[in-house]
Amino acid sequence: MTSKRRELPAWMTAHKEEAENVNKKTQLKANVLEDDLPYLQFPGSIIYSYEASDCSFLSEDIRMSLSNGAAVGFDIEWSANFSKGKVGKVALIQLCTSEKKCYLFHISAMSGFPKGLKTLLEDETIKKAGVGIEGDQWKLLSDFDIKLKSFVELADIANQKLKCKEKWSLNGLIKHLFSKQISKEDRVRCGNWDTFPLSDDQKMYAATDAYEL
Repeated sequence: MTSKRRELPAWMTAHKEEAENVNKKTQLKANVLEDDLPYLQFPGSIIYSYEASDCSFLSEDIRMSLSNGAAVGFDIEWSANFSKGKVGKVALIQLCTSEKKCYLFHISAMSGFPKGLKTLLEDETIKKAGVGIEGDQWKLLSDFDIKLKSFVELADIANQKLKCKEKWSLNGLIKHLFSKQISKEDRVRCGNWDTFPLSDDQKMYAATDAYEL
């Protein structure tokens, strides 16, 4: 006996196609609305440091100015060589202490990793907040043997507060919580972070990423 392939009745097929079309239109509408969201930019002062001694001095100043248990926005940038499939070392470390001040430490322009910054990053009394920060922690450990302490994953906190289990990106969190979006131009995001000095666009992109955290 040969068995015929079971097929859905015509009315069910039509209903399924109609539902799929509605979902596509809803998603398209959502994407259009998201594209119209205003861009978020860091509104304060950007302190750009590219000398190890200067970086250590600023890092110590940050440590002394923050109270026990204070949190800073944390992010890192590095260059990816797509043609060779290689990933460079951490080139830039961003620390945002408030909406008025963000520090950019251009590590790749320095002769070595600043001791003062190492002390700050390994200080357990200062929380470092970020999205995907565990991966950043491993990157720092692999590249410079820096043991990032007291890091906080904001995606986990968002899920606790919102009572959900989403895999948030930073841009997704900004859209959901603030109805804004991050500028993610490939020419900046995927640019060469080892180049000295950084462009104004790179500085603003890096500062905004840390500020949003």
